[in-house]
Formats: sequence, structure tokens, C-alpha cells
Amino acid sequence: MPEEKPAQEAPKEAPKKEEAPQAAVKKNKKLNKMSLKDMDKKLEEIKEKMGNLSSRYAKELLKAKKGLMGQ
Repeated sequence: MPEEKPAQEAPKEAPKKEEAPQAAVKKNKKLNKMSLKDMDKKLEEIKEKMGNLSSRYAKELLKAKKGLMGQ
């Protein structure tokens, strides 16, 4: 008589990590969609992280900010 194998259990799923609420998740804004307030905030973040504003992104932010202020 052939020996019956016990039914294989489905692989256990890893416990799900807590997902961040949708409101807390930020999506990056494009430069041309940013307001002056957003640009200032982003420039401060860059200055804190990098210590200066010499990156290409920081330079582009400054250029866009000057353009908005001139309008």
C-alpha cells in the first residue's frame, strides 16, 4: 500500500509591515510645480543634509526661485 504524504502546508506569509498612511507619504514635486514656500523648504533640507548648495539640484532650485521672484 503506498504511503500517503501529509498535505503540504501553504508557505507562511511574512508578517506585513505597518504601512504608512497615504497622507504621510510625500511624492516628489517637479521644480516647475513648486511654490516659493516649497522651494525654500527644499533648499533648507539640502543645506542641512549636504552642508552647502553646490549640487546641481540646489542650483536649479535657486534659479527657479529667482524666476518666480522676478514675476
